[in-house]
Amino acid sequence: MVQIGNYHIGKGETAKTPTLDSGEAFLLWEMLVSRYDVIELTQIYHNYGHDPDFKASLSHGLYKTLEREVNILEDELNRYRIPLPNRPPKSVKLPANTEVLEDEFLFRQIFKDMQSFLDNHIRTIRSIINNDPLREMFIDFLKKELDIFNGICKYGKMKGWLQNPPKYTPG
Repeated sequence: MVQIGNYHIGKGETAKTPTLDSGEAFLLWEMLVSRYDVIELTQIYHNYGHDPDFKASLSHGLYKTLEREVNILEDELNRYRIPLPNRPPKSVKLPANTEVLEDEFLFRQIFKDMQSFLDNHIRTIRSIINNDPLREMFIDFLKKELDIFNGICKYGKMKGWLQNPPKYTPG
């Protein structure tokens, strides 16, 4: 039997079970719950959005990033035999009147949420001390989130949707 990290080749009864401390188990579970919440919010924002580019960006984030990360996190929770939280509905249906919210407002909500999520990633990474592969997984998530945030900043400036503070000129 050969074991490399938490993966083994050969007879399973001689393999060590993956190690995870209670704090890491909670963080893993909590990061999945937060992604479930973001998926549901993104679906709501998509339903209220009007701008085709904005809606395409939301769809891209939903299917190329969030769903992929959810699958990875669910696999990790299953590997450590941690019960999965309840998954959000596959889609969110809203009343027909979607004129209530403007794209600019929705964008700024997403922008603020992404800023908070970046902080959450960093707090999670610095709290995972024992399990190196788990910490590395969240570092990869953070790097991708930073790239997305960079793109969102550029997109928001292009659309004129970011609230830019006035320039400071020392007097």
